[in-house]
Amino acid sequence: MHPAERRITELLDKWLQSLELHRRYASLSDEAYWQVQPWPPHQRPAPWIVELAHTRALELQSHVATRIAAGDAVFAEDLELMSFLATLVGVQDIERYIPHARAGAEGARGPAATPPPGDAAPPPPPAPAAADAPVPPPAGAATAAAAVPDGDSAAMVVADAVRLLKWGREWHELPATIARMAGRPGVAEVRRVLRANKARIQAAARA
Repeated sequence: MHPAERRITELLDKWLQSLELHRRYASLSDEAYWQVQPWPPHQRPAPWIVELAHTRALELQSHVATRIAAGDAVFAEDLELMSFLATLVGVQDIERYIPHARAGAEGARGPAATPPPGDAAPPPPPAPAAADAPVPPPAGAATAAAAVPDGDSAAMVVADAVRLLKWGREWHELPATIARMAGRPGVAEVRRVLRANKARIQAAARA
């Protein structure tokens, strides 16, 4: 399997595992929901948003599997590029997203997240889209995919940092920017990777 295909497949698996947990959490009271995971600050997603995200993630997983079977590695690379550009150019700091839920984190309290003040009721669900109409991914989906970095994701962080520095980003901007990209680890882990590879990254960016 091409590396991009493997990364996209693993990312979709993580999204679907997280969304399955969110579907289960839909029946929880607000008090129970805010305690079931060590959530980052966000607005609790409405059940219909979770169901829509789950449906679209399954559709995308099916499309990726079809393209992989056909030997089309470019499709996975294009998905990664679109995710990168959407994060770099389009995604802002928002609270309306579906945070990543992990089965192993259930009951791990940590600093308890609380609902944002003045949390408004979510808008009604949109009319069903046509079967062939493109639907954008849920806002903040990149955040939902955060994971503890392995060797591959650490290498991606280094590559992202070199690219961003070449594009004119400042060093202090890198952790938050990279952590918002799909499939990248959280801010703390990104900072750790950057610190460990600072000289190497800066040398590559200057080259």
